[in-house]
Amino acid sequence: MVSAHALASHPAAAAWLRTTRRMACALAACAGWAQAATPLMIWPVDPVITEEQPAVAVWLENRGTASASLQVRVLDWTQTEGEDVFSTQKDVVASPPISVVPAGKRQMVRLIATRRPPPGLEEAYRVVIDELPAPEDLAQKQPGSEAGMGIRLNVRYAIPLFVYGEGAQPFRPTKPLFGNGKGKPLPPSLTWHATKQGPRHLLVVRNQGAGHARLTSVQWNAGSRGTVPINEGLMGYVLPGSQMQWELEATPPANPELKATINGVETLVPRAPR
Repeated sequence: MVSAHALASHPAAAAWLRTTRRMACALAACAGWAQAATPLMIWPVDPVITEEQPAVAVWLENRGTASASLQVRVLDWTQTEGEDVFSTQKDVVASPPISVVPAGKRQMVRLIATRRPPPGLEEAYRVVIDELPAPEDLAQKQPGSEAGMGIRLNVRYAIPLFVYGEGAQPFRPTKPLFGNGKGKPLPPSLTWHATKQGPRHLLVVRNQGAGHARLTSVQWNAGSRGTVPINEGLMGYVLPGSQMQWELEATPPANPELKATINGVETLVPRAPR
């Protein structure tokens, strides 16, 4: 379970959220106050759809004091030139797509696959949850009104969704397989290298495996210097047949090893051949 206030599932979302918070502080200083977005809890944060489970339920719980209008969409998710790319699609749908969740209540949204991936393959999607403006927010646009002195901050949340074709399963070493083990788990296969673009140092991770990799607790093993943290939380995902890149805050140490927790398992990631 994750608090949607803290959700930033990829670097672009994290940057957007940081910018939003900075804007909120600046606007609050000018206006005197700002209304907070609805505290929302979302679970599970790692839903999957398999051959044995053609749909999955996601729960949205409103922990605020007012009703929240929420829109749920499912976007296709690919990676190109080290960046996440999202686009509209019709193969997975959310039902209901729009909900009004009263304060203190929860709403179940079903994610339903209308088309299955080819046998043995994994496909990736992003489930995007937008908090829609409440009717009373319109009053804030009235010049000179007390409500017009406030700022309503609506938030976008996103969680990954992976859908599997016949004979395939998610690779989750720390969790039991779905369907009593039916289907072949699709593991990632990662390599890395560091590069420089102008003044920027980049970590590039390529996945030549059949399943996605979720990278957390990423660090350098730097010999006598010990370990040097790169990202102590969630760095991001690398989809099958794709590569991602992340800007490093410091120059990599000499002859380092890359250590990361991949899909819940601490792993030494091999360096790409030169």
